[in-house]
Amino acid sequence: MNPSRRKLLQTSAALAGSLALPRLTGAQSSGAATIDGPIRIVLPYPPGGSTDAITRFIADRLGAAVKQTVIVENRPGAAGMIGAAQVAKSPADGRTLLFTNTALIQSPLIQPKPLYDPMTDFDPLSLVADAAQVFVANADLPVKSLRDYAAYAKAHPGSGYGSLGVGSTGHLYGELFKRRAGIETVHVAYKGDAPAIADLLAKQLPAGFVSTVVARTYGEAGRIKVLATLGTSRVPSMPDVPTFAESGYQGFEAIGWIGMLAPHGCARPVIDRLSTEIARIVRSADGSRMLTEAGMLPRGTSADEFAALLKRDQKVWQSLVQQTGIRVG
Repeated sequence: MNPSRRKLLQTSAALAGSLALPRLTGAQSSGAATIDGPIRIVLPYPPGGSTDAITRFIADRLGAAVKQTVIVENRPGAAGMIGAAQVAKSPADGRTLLFTNTALIQSPLIQPKPLYDPMTDFDPLSLVADAAQVFVANADLPVKSLRDYAAYAKAHPGSGYGSLGVGSTGHLYGELFKRRAGIETVHVAYKGDAPAIADLLAKQLPAGFVSTVVARTYGEAGRIKVLATLGTSRVPSMPDVPTFAESGYQGFEAIGWIGMLAPHGCARPVIDRLSTEIARIVRSADGSRMLTEAGMLPRGTSADEFAALLKRDQKVWQSLVQQTGIRVG
């Protein structure tokens, strides 16, 4: 194991150990909070990739914990809104859950007719992991830093930058960066890391936002240039990559996440039971390792902690949408 991978695993394990697990209620400890029947976890994205694998990993272990069959149903479409809307309309009995990411909040903010309200249609269960994104450039671009890229973009107006979809974290921050850096770039939306990195490697895309694991993998191989990371601190697996703030650009602190929710109205003992079991899975040695190797920082929070994060994120992304003027339709 290389030193940077060992250091990341140690950091994640230390964080997992330092956070208290959500507490079981008296009803749960006496066995009252049970889930009667099979559980369906809706993932609003296509099969394949790290998020799909993480969802199925949690589903398998959640089933063993609650002694029920747990299946994963992929329901992609409309930047995650179709699957999320299906869960929002499902019975609030703990048997239909949503595994999603930051787009849960971002997508409705840019849509003229949102399919759900992320703040009122769901009961948060647990924040599974933080998932920062990284800004990279193709290997031929004559830049070594984010400021170099800004200078290049000024000299080449209309050059493209990629993100993982319209209204995604990368799209919102890409538009904000245009304003902060005084550049004119064109957004190119991709349906995931795979097509984005393919165009970067083929030199068809000058720059863009990708996941940390993709940035690290291709950056270490010298096939792309890793310029800056989102968030308040550097990514442990890429300690030499500065943040946007360290590069001279403020306002890029909020990062992405993955987490689990249920339809609004679930009984509190059911919420607490599911939250506790999910957190235990995330903080287990296998769960922490899997998330870390996917370039994420394992969390496994309580339901209340996740709810507080969603409220903060709603304000952050709403402000960014207003600043950038991004809308669909």
